[in-house]
Amino acid sequence: MPLGAAADMMPSGVGDDPISAIIALPGVAVFLVVLALWLVELVLRLLFAPVAMVLRLLGAISYRLDLFYNGRHVETYRVTGLSGLWRERRRLAAGGAYQG
Repeated sequence: MPLGAAADMMPSGVGDDPISAIIALPGVAVFLVVLALWLVELVLRLLFAPVAMVLRLLGAISYRLDLFYNGRHVETYRVTGLSGLWRERRRLAAGGAYQG
């Protein structure tokens, strides 16, 4: 959606008088709090993603594989190491997991 179309969808008259500004204030406050929390989460994920990647490659943290069959969660597998992950994915892809 182009920026002009998004601007056209905004309600007009917000903030033109004190009453509409008072009505809009709680919405803006909630938006700013949620935005701040989202930015903190984003920064933490960006900082810790390389650490988690190295720990998974070294085998200190296990990988998690979820098996779904016909849209239902069937089983969860925990695998340590990248070679173990590849081996388990090949086994599951070959049909060696769920026979129901």
